[in-house]
Amino acid sequence: MSKKTRVGMVGGGADSFMGNIHRTAIEQSGCAELVCGAFGSTRQSSFETGKMLHLPTRRVYGTYRDLFRREAALPENERIDFVTILAPNAMHYPVAMSAIDANIPVFSEKPFTCNMDEALNLTRKQRNSGLSYGIAMVYPGYPALQQARTLIQTDKALGIVRKVVASYPLGWMAQRLETAGNKQAGWRADPRRCGPAGCLIDLGIHCFYLTEWVVGLSVSEVCADLRPTVAGRILDDDCSVLVRFSTGARGMFLASQIATGKTEGLSLRVYGDKGALSWAQSKPEQLILTGLDGKREMLTDGPSAEDVAGVATLSPYGNNTAYIAALAAAYRSFADTLEKPKNKTPNVPPAFMSVEEGLRTVAFVDAVIRNTVQPTEEGAPAPAKWIPLVVPPVPEL
Repeated sequence: MSKKTRVGMVGGGADSFMGNIHRTAIEQSGCAELVCGAFGSTRQSSFETGKMLHLPTRRVYGTYRDLFRREAALPENERIDFVTILAPNAMHYPVAMSAIDANIPVFSEKPFTCNMDEALNLTRKQRNSGLSYGIAMVYPGYPALQQARTLIQTDKALGIVRKVVASYPLGWMAQRLETAGNKQAGWRADPRRCGPAGCLIDLGIHCFYLTEWVVGLSVSEVCADLRPTVAGRILDDDCSVLVRFSTGARGMFLASQIATGKTEGLSLRVYGDKGALSWAQSKPEQLILTGLDGKREMLTDGPSAEDVAGVATLSPYGNNTAYIAALAAAYRSFADTLEKPKNKTPNVPPAFMSVEEGLRTVAFVDAVIRNTVQPTEEGAPAPAKWIPLVVPPVPEL
């Protein structure tokens, strides 16, 4: 590209966990630069973050509505090319809807939205606008996972897939941090900011998306167990989901925020009738291919999990060089979608989650919640053991 893509940021303030990670990835992408933002839940925190980032005062905004209104009024060669949304979950929908109203493309942290009504409305609005929209589920940016996808879907190295196990056990919320001043735990334990589920939205959808993307199978039914384990907590902090795939294969998604001592992140194991494949976020450059004879072959590709200077590895999202490299690839990929109509570049699969895939993750969360919500009226029927995963049709205008 002839110039760097101009990025605005909503959320991602000085106290944000993902803010510095995204800013590092934007810089590392080589094709984008952060030029403005509405960084905090208050005007003061937003301006403090802008000052810390050495941004011009006139490009730091007190609210996201101010950002969209004033950026849209700037000359085309100055205004942002897209906005990245890092605010808590419940803000993704209103911020994205406002961005589209301002004719600004969106790159957002997951989840797509917190419920199906929002997801359908946002999908319809995005389709009608024709604007680019991406979600920062960046596993397509891991070289080892690209290789795994090819081995399973194209080369059929595992034969017929029979079983998939994806797990994301973390222990950082094993104590009630939300009442001890931890801001990251605070909003994740608050249904007003996180949405109707906790661990399921925070970690479980990683298991779901990674499985469908790598293995190429569609989840058709779920049988789940969600629970808030820590006393006084409202949202689930531990979830186990049995899944059935449309091919007849079976699977299991295990996600937890209270798995004491666990920090390794996401892992995936796929079992077929000719072999098995495993990958772990703690060693993201490695794939292990196992044959019927039990012989293990180590496949290595891509960056290792060494730390980025000044950023801790033991954290909820495994922020290491491999993750940030994948996020940087997602930013490059998204910036490319903005240039394609101009340059007519070849069609390359995106390195981020699409709106359609985001809609499926919301349908997954919806199905799991319906499968686990207990009746409030005496004598009402309990949820069915298995609930189908159905993506409703997107309504037309």
